[in-house]
Parts: sequence; structure tokens; C-alpha cells
Amino acid sequence: GDKIIVGGMRSDGKWAGTAFVLDFNLASSLTYPQADDIFQVKFTRPFWKDDHIKFTVNSYDGINTDSLSKTMDDIKVVPNPYVATNVMETAVSNQFLNQRRSLMFTNVPAQALIKIFTVSGVLVDEIIINNSPEKGIVHWDMLTREGLEISAGMYLYHIKAETGNEKIGKFAVIK
Repeated sequence: GDKIIVGGMRSDGKWAGTAFVLDFNLASSLTYPQADDIFQVKFTRPFWKDDHIKFTVNSYDGINTDSLSKTMDDIKVVPNPYVATNVMETAVSNQFLNQRRSLMFTNVPAQALIKIFTVSGVLVDEIIINNSPEKGIVHWDMLTREGLEISAGMYLYHIKAETGNEKIGKFAVIK
């Protein structure tokens, strides 16, 4: 996990409480602990004769691809169908102009590529995703690669995770 909670056990074998926490929430994959890393812990109280600390960091060789393939099935486009506007969108200050449009992809892997196509196979846009793992949400401005608004119709999306897992789906736009 993102935190390692260190504490003692009572004589009955239950958790006695937290002595300190190692927090890796702001760490990136480049700074996560690796095998043979050394961490220093400073105490403001003297050690007692029965104090001892032992850490073991196990190396992790990769992503659980079985779990990721099941997660790929959970990817959704919201709202689908998209009808003229979306309640997630903030209105432009001038009420006579169109709102900025937005579609949301949910449960997307942290490192992936989304390609959006027309049903005839024309590439509309590509989105490169490099999120933190817990996010899983990607917003798309509904503009083509050339910066033009997309038209009403059916669209296909292809999401390919860094691991090679893929998901193909469709969504509709009604204007």
C-alpha cells in the first residue's frame, strides 16, 4: 500500500497501536522502496531494551495482468449517449455561446492510449494517459486532432494499456 504502519502487539496478540507511519503517498514509481534500500527512522524518545525494528521490502516484478484484464471490462464512457450538453460541464460565461463539451472515460488504466474513431474507421483523436493509479478518470474535450468539434453520430474507442490489454467500445453523440 501507500502507507506502512509500524506498531507493537499486546500480550494477547492484538494491535497495540501505531508507533510511526512510513507514508509513500507522494512517491512515484521511481521513488518507491526497492530491494536492498535503506531507510533511517529517528526517534525522539530513548530506545528501550525490548525495542526492535525490522523491515523487509519485497520486490514487485510487474502489473497483475489478470486483474487488469478484468478491470478493462469496467471501462465506461459517461454520459452515453451524450445529448447536446452534459451536467458535468461548466457553462461558458456568455449564455448565448455553446458550453465547453466533455466526455469522461472511467476505470482507465494509469498508463494507456485511447484512440477515438468514427464508425467508418477515421481516427478522430488520440489521448495519451499517464495518471496516478488511483485516478482512472480521463476527460475528453470532444474535439478532433485538428481542434474541430465532432459531429453527431456513433464513435468507437480503443483503449490499449501499457501491458497490452485492450478494450474496444462505442458511444453516441446526439446534438
